[in-house]
Amino acid sequence: MSLPGASSFAVLLLLVLSTWPTCPAAHNITAILAARRDMAAFSGLLTATGLADDINERNTITVLAVSDADMAPLKARHLSREALRHVLSLHVLVDYYDRAKLHRLPGGSAVVSTLFQASGDAPGSAGMVEISERRGGSVAFVPQEDGDHDVHAPAVLFVKSVHEAPYNISVLQVGAIMSSPAAEAPSSSETPRHKATNVASKNGTRAGDDAAADAPSRDADGGGDRAKKNGAVGAAPGWLSFAWAFVLAIKIMVVV
Repeated sequence: MSLPGASSFAVLLLLVLSTWPTCPAAHNITAILAARRDMAAFSGLLTATGLADDINERNTITVLAVSDADMAPLKARHLSREALRHVLSLHVLVDYYDRAKLHRLPGGSAVVSTLFQASGDAPGSAGMVEISERRGGSVAFVPQEDGDHDVHAPAVLFVKSVHEAPYNISVLQVGAIMSSPAAEAPSSSETPRHKATNVASKNGTRAGDDAAADAPSRDADGGGDRAKKNGAVGAAPGWLSFAWAFVLAIKIMVVV
């Protein structure tokens, strides 16, 4: 004997499940890098520039992370926050590449889009990165420059895999920060701020240029705890929506 309203409840439950929104990306780049204390500066800059949130919103992504020991050249460039974001976004490929895939490139190379290209701020083909396997098995990453095929940016070499979660997120360590004139060029909207920063530097003060570079030291401590909290907060609305839908289904079943 079937229970009263059981069929109605089953129908409502199926409706709830069929209309349930697609789950967001489950990874958290800050939490992943928190396990690598030698990458605290890189992780801090991702947070300071807002790229960490962009990475976490992507379902498929590859992050080319850099150790603290290789971050000095970037700090020496004294980039504005926007230019710093552009440079770091070159290190975020909008596709999944793990160690195995790097050594299975069709024809030995591939040109991949990055978050810099996806942002719409990159001119032309700038913001694309060429991946190529070289003699001896080393893998190089080279940012592409728009329209000038005679200009070749320095190659950045693959060091090792840090984290792999096929086919959602891969974190690969590379030996240096990429260099790109297109990424480092100040945008028209930030030129006044950039000039103000230069004036401040001449007066012996450290303003906007170094603020982002100093951010890792402030963000590194307790980064993992904050990442866990952010992950918990981000997951809550989905569960609450399901709970309300479930309660509503029960109420309707009782009425029926």
